[in-house]
Amino acid sequence: MKRSKRAFFIMMLVGVLTLSFVLPASAADIPKESYTYSLSKKSGEVSETLTIEDDGEVYEDLEVTSIIVPTDAVLTFKAKVDFSVVLLGYSMKDGILVTEQLPWSNNGKQTVEESLPANATATVSFNSGLAYYEFIVLDEKNDTTSSFFFKVDKGTVSTDQPDAWAKVEVEEAIAAGLVPAGLQSGYKQKITRADFAKIIIKLLEVQTGQTIDEILADNEVSLNDNPFTDTSVKEVIAANLMGIVNGKGNGKFDPSGSITRQEAAVMLTNTAEVLGYDVLTDASKFADNSSIASWAKTSVDFVSMFEIMNGTGNNTFSPKGTYTRQQAYMTITRLNNALQ
Repeated sequence: MKRSKRAFFIMMLVGVLTLSFVLPASAADIPKESYTYSLSKKSGEVSETLTIEDDGEVYEDLEVTSIIVPTDAVLTFKAKVDFSVVLLGYSMKDGILVTEQLPWSNNGKQTVEESLPANATATVSFNSGLAYYEFIVLDEKNDTTSSFFFKVDKGTVSTDQPDAWAKVEVEEAIAAGLVPAGLQSGYKQKITRADFAKIIIKLLEVQTGQTIDEILADNEVSLNDNPFTDTSVKEVIAANLMGIVNGKGNGKFDPSGSITRQEAAVMLTNTAEVLGYDVLTDASKFADNSSIASWAKTSVDFVSMFEIMNGTGNNTFSPKGTYTRQQAYMTITRLNNALQ
């Protein structure tokens, strides 16, 4: 990672992040004997002039040199002392890189917590469909920092577009504020359970005009009541506390797992109910009704009756079929419109 020198300030103890503009890796403040760092794959470096937006602030004409990595590359960072770390993702929007905090893995467990104790190992994968990533490390005891900046090979969002049949509704979802900046890419890939929870929470915020913190406070529930051991993603916890999503059992949520069409139908229907919508339906008449799980039948009836989700051709619903980001954005748009 190499960048032009700018002011760098990050207050992780109170959870406040300010975009970092740091020295090249060779001049990093944290001594290399404090950690080990490895990258499974890389294909060179690239220098660019970029404009970055972080928390409403726009930083223009930054000279950035990034390590180029494929989507299946893995960054491994082992701490020898206590560190705080954060992973940022950058998506391209109107020529500006917009930043978003992302989860990373601490000794194999996905988290957005900032603490990386001595002898623990942080790993980062570059498969979220974003154009750039930044891994920032803070040694609070010695007040030093290092940052590692990556560009995903062929990962620029400007060339990543939804299919023609999905484009209008996907753009409507983005314009309505239903899709976080970090998810405005990779439209044809399967949506993960955690990412689906994120757009569900965005819908709640748009529909109520409240932040998720305000919604949870009104319902007298707290994010501290996390039932899962494999994720601390805020939106996942919130969606679970609101009765919209469930886990997989044994305290697991499987945040990186994909969802099926019938699971999506259940989550969409639960969201409508949370927002006060009466889920009264007629029985659907899909040719594969017998393949729809009993726990999903009413939800499939609801989403099909109100054309939130359609069939997959030949009068089938394909309940166990896969569900992509663009399909999720289309249906969240339709549910948002149905609830107006």
